[in-house]
Amino acid sequence: MKKYIFIIICLSIFSNFMINIGETKNIDKKDVQNIVTFCYHDVVDSSNLEILNTDPYAISTERLEEHFKFFKQNGYTPISLKQYDNYLKGKAKLPKKPIILTFDDGRESMYTHIYPLLKKYNYPAVFAIILSYMDKNILPTTDIKKMVSWQELKEMQNSGLVEVASHTYDLHNFIVSNKYGDKQQNVTTIKWHNDNYETEMAFNQRIDEDMQIGNDFFLKNMGNSSNILVWPYGAYNDYAIDSAKKVGYKYQMMLNDDVNLQDNTLFSRYIIYGNPTDEELLQMLEHNYPKKEIMAAQVDIDMIYDNSPEQFEKNINATIDKIRNIGADTVFLQTFADEDGDGDVNEVYFHTNLMKVKADVFSHVTIRLKNEGFKVYAWMPVLSYPWMVEDKDNAITASEEGKQGWYTRATPFSPMVKQYTKDLVKDLALYAPIDGILFQDDLYMNDFEDFSIYAKEAFKKEFHKELTKEILEDEKIRNKWTKLKTKAINDLTKELIDTAKKYRPEIKTARNIYPIVILEPESEEWFAQNYEDYLDLYDYVVIMAYPEMEEVENTDAWLEHLVQISLNNPKAKEKAIFKLQGYDWKNNVWINNDEQNRRKDIIEKLNGKNMAIYPIDVFGK
Repeated sequence: MKKYIFIIICLSIFSNFMINIGETKNIDKKDVQNIVTFCYHDVVDSSNLEILNTDPYAISTERLEEHFKFFKQNGYTPISLKQYDNYLKGKAKLPKKPIILTFDDGRESMYTHIYPLLKKYNYPAVFAIILSYMDKNILPTTDIKKMVSWQELKEMQNSGLVEVASHTYDLHNFIVSNKYGDKQQNVTTIKWHNDNYETEMAFNQRIDEDMQIGNDFFLKNMGNSSNILVWPYGAYNDYAIDSAKKVGYKYQMMLNDDVNLQDNTLFSRYIIYGNPTDEELLQMLEHNYPKKEIMAAQVDIDMIYDNSPEQFEKNINATIDKIRNIGADTVFLQTFADEDGDGDVNEVYFHTNLMKVKADVFSHVTIRLKNEGFKVYAWMPVLSYPWMVEDKDNAITASEEGKQGWYTRATPFSPMVKQYTKDLVKDLALYAPIDGILFQDDLYMNDFEDFSIYAKEAFKKEFHKELTKEILEDEKIRNKWTKLKTKAINDLTKELIDTAKKYRPEIKTARNIYPIVILEPESEEWFAQNYEDYLDLYDYVVIMAYPEMEEVENTDAWLEHLVQISLNNPKAKEKAIFKLQGYDWKNNVWINNDEQNRRKDIIEKLNGKNMAIYPIDVFGK
């Protein structure tokens, strides 16, 4: 009997063990990505006021210990990447509230100030080292006065508390990115050299070489390789991630707050900046950091570009002053030239070999704005490029003469058009450090469109019938066709977003929408636009709240109604941007500040959070 009891107990233990293994293997993606990761830099004595007063990334030893105590008091437990790795493999469980601590660059304070506290609290951490700064032949050109030593790193690693990571070999720097001499972070920047851009192949080769050199250098000096890479300044792209993986870096860390990276081996990190309060720390720990409301200025490069470099810079300065004065924190920046205002895009302001470049200035204006603290979205048409429809098969066509919509547009049903637009977006994202893309309102089809050969093919594939005016008299077929047209446009934008994110993984997306589509949802048939779709597909929906253009009789009533209807969907609270009309094109006058402020008040009173203005009177009062 005892023998049988022993066997039953063993089976029970084994069963529980297997259940636990199953629990750790069936990891919820959301839970994994919700491990808060902090990025610290220098830690100094509180008496070192010179550093504490000039370096917003530095904190005192006393403040770091307060952070450690705060984590403990609130039930948070720092874990190592080794623990996390075992968790993913089903070999261990994580504590209830795991967090990860990382310290970047490799200053000597890692050993003198941080390591003693890690030992005191038995907290593990990741130390990321700029490897070229450890090379005696390459001296740091930053504020780093002295690096930690290899001997100290080995000692800390041997303690089991410190995991040493690569902060790349020599990518922790900025390089010239255009003819204006603007500099951007090495990892994501096509280099401007000898009056030319390097090729994308050469760009990628720089990353590959650095990954391999860094890995070899680390192995030589530490006696082992690291499986952790921390990207300098949080800059990365798809190619860089793949390059690091090929060398053997299993885990990679960025600087993008609480972004869900959809990959268990990639980590978002909150950067410790400006000595955050306990309340701010708790907001990070609870993934409850407040989202900032957007105030955007939509800016025409047409208005500020000048052949004279001196005048151009003056105009950029005036633009910066103007958008700062209206309280904007975001800029929707024109990528294309359209000085005659007809909507046809024959020239652009960014580097590309696909079409005529009026002036390669978009990246320069973008960098100037970003250096002033603004987020910059590339305001970009998708279909209104006449060169795309030189082959008339690629053009959106109407069922009958005179029913064509405004804008000369290419059809989203054409495979060639899809490729053209993706190539354009690729060039834009490759050469300019954009924060987002705003899709122009040329993305529509009216109820008489599209009768192109590619649209007819799509119709026949869906309905097994020929597309004719007569067949669309059937309401059911017409409604389904409207949905298919809407989807074709939406799907094209999704492909463009995927293309852009290969080069700018963290970009946000926005799309213009006509107000009538919100006020009268049945008008989807007239535009192939759907507000609910937009709220699902994009980070923001930019509602063109232009009362003068809509020729409404009662501006206030119309605007109030638009805001109320727009905010009926709960997603709109964060995603809707109400874009106010800055110029009355019918009467050729700018809308004065008092009137503009009154319209903002209407939106705010109805709980509209995000706003924009277009156009901006850059040179006005």
